[in-house]
Amino acid sequence: MGKDKKFRPDPDVNPYRVRKTPTPPKRDFIDFNTRRICPACGRDIKITHNFCKYCGVDLSEIEPIGKDEISKQLAMTAVSDPDPEVRKEAVDTLGDFGDKRVLGVLTYVLLNDPDENVRKEAADELGDLHHPFSLEALAKALKDESAIVRKAAIEGLKKLKKMSKPKEMD
Repeated sequence: MGKDKKFRPDPDVNPYRVRKTPTPPKRDFIDFNTRRICPACGRDIKITHNFCKYCGVDLSEIEPIGKDEISKQLAMTAVSDPDPEVRKEAVDTLGDFGDKRVLGVLTYVLLNDPDENVRKEAADELGDLHHPFSLEALAKALKDESAIVRKAAIEGLKKLKKMSKPKEMD
């Protein structure tokens, strides 16, 4: 029995796999007094960082929400409220501000919220903001499991394309 049986490695285990850097744990609560969210990758980092330690994006041109109490309360609601409708309305209101400080919160919601309607709203608002960081977040949303989120990401990318085209000279 010992000589007839050949050693066969487990096909599901790759012994040559390169280990990825560990992803940070998701937080249930983000303290916007000490943390900020990267608008490119949607991960939270220290408020004092000018570069995202996960994706390397330069954040020096974007202020953290930090001192604006209204935006901070809306951001906390958009990220952590148990009711999806309340989160959706908070995302809508944040997007209406048109301020690039909320890009990180919208990206975080787009990439992490469990409700597809909230993610769709975040994609809509990112498209309306017309910022280059929106492009990266919406591109990631094209891989979302929900068709309505993917469609909203496509529409957002169309909005960005329309705004980036140079106007024709008369």
